[in-house]
Amino acid sequence: MLSVYFKPSCYCWRIVSPLLLAIALLSGCATPGSSTDSQVVEFLVPITAAPTQSYHRGKFVWHDLLTPDIASSRKFYAGLFGWTFEQQGRYTVILNKGKRIGGMLQVKAKADKKAEAHWLAYMSVPDVDKASAYVEDQGGKVLKGPIDMPQRGRGALMSDPLGAQFLLLHAPGGDPADIKPTVGSWLWNELWSNQPQTSFIFYQNLGHYDSMFGQTDYQILQNEGKWRAGIRHVPEDDFKVRWVASIRVADPALLLGKVESLGGKIWVRPSESVKDPDGDIAVISDNNGAFLILQRLPDNFVAGEQ
Repeated sequence: MLSVYFKPSCYCWRIVSPLLLAIALLSGCATPGSSTDSQVVEFLVPITAAPTQSYHRGKFVWHDLLTPDIASSRKFYAGLFGWTFEQQGRYTVILNKGKRIGGMLQVKAKADKKAEAHWLAYMSVPDVDKASAYVEDQGGKVLKGPIDMPQRGRGALMSDPLGAQFLLLHAPGGDPADIKPTVGSWLWNELWSNQPQTSFIFYQNLGHYDSMFGQTDYQILQNEGKWRAGIRHVPEDDFKVRWVASIRVADPALLLGKVESLGGKIWVRPSESVKDPDGDIAVISDNNGAFLILQRLPDNFVAGEQ
């Protein structure tokens, strides 16, 4: 059932200050434009431990946290999920139970703005250049790239027609296999959009999603018989459209105390919606402002559906 059946009574959208996303991930440094841009790019690790040579167009295959404070972000996620870290130059690799699942990069805001953290998701595509041209043709923007990143692959930082940011990637060794996610790893990605039909049409063609189903306020993007992502309808006109990822947890309610003690914020508690009677989902932001969904895996989950 994933987060498709979750509808909170209030996400408090308007009081969240807009994210300031740097293009540091592809330019490769904490301060974009510095002479050390290439140094971080060289330390980006492959998205699979061993080459799979298998690709799944439209699948989200990696996540990087852009954060103004690496040390405090490491403390938060180590305390909440037990994640560990490897330092590769100025790039921080995230490990869940010894498996690499993502990374962290430090970003800085302009002098007159506060930097907030943001999880940036990578979408697999067979041809980054063609996909980038499609994004621009549909009214989106190519913020950086396409460029070749040693070990990571060819990538480009995108903004969709409504402003949601994500990365396109074609990894040299292939994409991760469709397997049942373990506790502490990525479970799902959903787009919070105030124009869901516009969003669906854009992503349907980009990811070659062959079906859409769900409730009136939620749509599922599917291909290869697998659920790849969701689109949640947020009716507020002035809402900032964004991608939000979810992490599989054993019980979200048991983590809420840790979230607050580590400096995070709880936006939606489990069971605050009649559509989540089992309390499977909570919505939080971390100690630097990055949104995240904590989700218990339903008993009827079938491996590969997500």
